Amino acid sequence: MDIIFNLKEEADWASELNKDIEQTFPEYFLSNPKLGTPEWWNSIDEDTSYGRITHVGEYLEEGELVDVVVIQQLDEELNDDGVYGIPQQEYSVARDDYWLNEAVRVDRLTFIKSVVVYPSGELDEHAIYIETQVALK
Repeated sequence: MDIIFNLKEEADWASELNKDIEQTFPEYFLSNPKLGTPEWWNSIDEDTSYGRITHVGEYLEEGELVDVVVIQQLDEELNDDGVYGIPQQEYSVARDDYWLNEAVRVDRLTFIKSVVVYPSGELDEHAIYIETQVALK
């Protein structure tokens, strides 16, 4: 398995997020640890999404060429929709940062760990989606 991104190894990634949350929702930190601290890492419940890379490179989107990685979502057993199943969604991510890694190739399986932070306490425009680890098999 190739780990192409691990947020725990990134330096000071949370300082701006913590500042923004303190300014907008200061009460959030009364009952939650600051993002990126050891206490935060111990308290989060990461979700894992599974997928298969179906395209790497330029893609025509709304009349414009964009450099993307297209991923077909899979279930936990890495099954796709099969012949009789319900089609799984595909989504694309911009090919920058860790998605430029040479290990990113068509047919590689993706394992993306993430967490959503709710500074307002609800799933709204203030919710913050954070990818914590991306691995390929």
